[in-house]
Amino acid sequence: MVVTRARGFTYLMLLWWMAVSSVLLAALGQSWAIEARRQREMELVFRGEQIKTALTAYQEATPTLPKVPPTRLEDLLEDRRGPAIKRHLRKLWPDPITGSGWGLVRQGDFIRGVYSQSDQQPLRAPDSVKRYDEWRFEQSP
Repeated sequence: MVVTRARGFTYLMLLWWMAVSSVLLAALGQSWAIEARRQREMELVFRGEQIKTALTAYQEATPTLPKVPPTRLEDLLEDRRGPAIKRHLRKLWPDPITGSGWGLVRQGDFIRGVYSQSDQQPLRAPDSVKRYDEWRFEQSP
């Protein structure tokens, strides 16, 4: 009879241990998800600022007047307007939030900036930004 009680106790302890482990793993999973989102948001800022800087460099490198921004993002990779090829951007990164292309801020045919096309709420953003698609990385006028 003593053996039967010990088996029941061990079974209850195993169930308790599995319940506690599952709660802890769920909390850890949520923490990992928030950290991954925070990393993607930091990458959004980095990539957006790099594209913004490249847009400004492209416009400043215009050999004639008026100095105009590009009409395509691909123009930032190889600027063939002068005697030598200039590379204002090493590669076109996708939007880290959506994993696809950027939304373009246009002024006529020209690109003035980029933004994420996600409608999610960011973790950390400037005060006026409530969704990712409101967070603009564009040249100052």
